[in-house]
Amino acid sequence: MKNKMSISVAVFTLLILSCSSKNEPTTTGDTTAQAAIVSSKENHLSLKINGVEWVADHDVFGAFHPKGYNKAIIIAGSRGPKGKDEQAFNINIYNAEGPGTFNFKHGNPDLSVAQMGNWNPETFICGSMMGHTMKVKVITASTKPDIVEATFEGELTCNTGEVMKVTDGRFYYHE
Repeated sequence: MKNKMSISVAVFTLLILSCSSKNEPTTTGDTTAQAAIVSSKENHLSLKINGVEWVADHDVFGAFHPKGYNKAIIIAGSRGPKGKDEQAFNINIYNAEGPGTFNFKHGNPDLSVAQMGNWNPETFICGSMMGHTMKVKVITASTKPDIVEATFEGELTCNTGEVMKVTDGRFYYHE
């Protein structure tokens, strides 16, 4: 009986040790849900601008509290050939502790920003200092590895005065 008890304790100890990990992600979300998300998704940025779908085809990047930025969440991606015609979209949310819903507009105290660059030769900047309102729901945000998942919608005012209505924004990035 004593021998069976010792074997049981040894097996239980081995099971506990084999299930633990020293490199667990620093996260503020549900790690079980996060594992399911990571296994089923690829890096992606898409949105509709005035009802027309826009999908990033390169430089999709996300970060949660990156080095050099205090409590920031970065969402970015580009479309088209690299160069003067490349369209770039990004959202930078500052003073963000972790996942949640962020509503911000031009002039917000945290300086959070959304913008589209190089829409066309005449419309070279939308959002940023031209004006923006954005609602971003950050679903997952973690580091080591960087994982950011979010949905978003809002409006970007362009240098031409045009207002872009952004809907169905979806973002996923896994380092």
